[in-house]
Amino acid sequence: MNIQLSITEQCNLRCSYCYYKESHAKRSAVMSEDVMEATVSLAVQKCVEQKQTDFNITFFGGEPLLRVDFIKKTVKFAKDLIKSHRAELPQDFTLNFAVNTNGTLFTDEVVRFLKREKFTVYLSVDGPEKKHNISRKTVDGKGSFKAIKPFIPAMADMNAVVLMVVTRMHVRGLANSVKWMFGQGFKRVSTCVDFDGSWSSEDFDALVVEYEKLARFWYNAKRKGSDIYLGTIQDKVTTCFMGIRQKHYTCYMNPDSLAVAANGNTFPCTRFISSQNGAPYITGNVFDMRSGIYKGVLPRDVRRFMEKDRKECDGCAIRQRCLAHECGCTSFYTTGTLDKVSPEVCTHERILCAICDEYAAKLQRIYGPESVL
Repeated sequence: MNIQLSITEQCNLRCSYCYYKESHAKRSAVMSEDVMEATVSLAVQKCVEQKQTDFNITFFGGEPLLRVDFIKKTVKFAKDLIKSHRAELPQDFTLNFAVNTNGTLFTDEVVRFLKREKFTVYLSVDGPEKKHNISRKTVDGKGSFKAIKPFIPAMADMNAVVLMVVTRMHVRGLANSVKWMFGQGFKRVSTCVDFDGSWSSEDFDALVVEYEKLARFWYNAKRKGSDIYLGTIQDKVTTCFMGIRQKHYTCYMNPDSLAVAANGNTFPCTRFISSQNGAPYITGNVFDMRSGIYKGVLPRDVRRFMEKDRKECDGCAIRQRCLAHECGCTSFYTTGTLDKVSPEVCTHERILCAICDEYAAKLQRIYGPESVL
């Protein structure tokens, strides 16, 4: 069971690629304890009924560390609730916590708390200071890297997952930025592209060069037995080796995953979260026993997306490994709907799959598919 709690819509940064950048002024909602307790209680109820072996709570925003005290209350409430239902849960049941953060609000006390509760930290950093500060700025327009820098060693020690966004302004030198992140001691790094509709052929040519460098770096690391995870390359290689669909490997759009807005509205993906009435792909509200979320029902459009292939992708050899075809949140933020394919994303995926498949074949010839799984 996975729940993502959008505990605040507020953020202390104004990143150029944020998908809420047009609505920052209107985003002021914060989650109440009533919403949190109703959500966690519903999730535990489902864990008991379905005999699930793990329950994962991710704190999301906005910037969730604006509400550290609320996070602490949630952790205590969840642990106490699990304790009261322990006899009804499987013996190997685990409760896990995670937080998606920009890292600018860390303090020694906050880091100690995250470490004590064994949080998985998803840390947004776009590379060394000069690269990071291109897009990730504070409300007053200043770069945010200096606030993160003192805590990079602690985050690396906690095995935080680094999430890097690649814009047209970041693409040249991307491989060096990724290598720099690994050089700080991080073991898990992923990049994602800001598909803003303005990528030129020259930008894509530059991206090809950088992806070639990244694939070679990853390949050489694996040849040496390194346990690093570079999601940009490794996820595509894994889906190639295992013959599985991207949406089955990385997507959490299913009845056992709740993305919850500050007001209790529920969605099948964090990218859809909204406190607005009539928001697209809403599944219900945690206070409404009649809503689909209590019945395990996804909206019709979401079910269609999960169950059917898009006709315009018929005949494409990589369609089941392609974000344009397989990732609902990518489709939503690039086209405004689950039903369309972004040409920009399509181009990107053809580039990335071609490069990754070349290096997958090299590894398979040497070691077999187990080499990277």
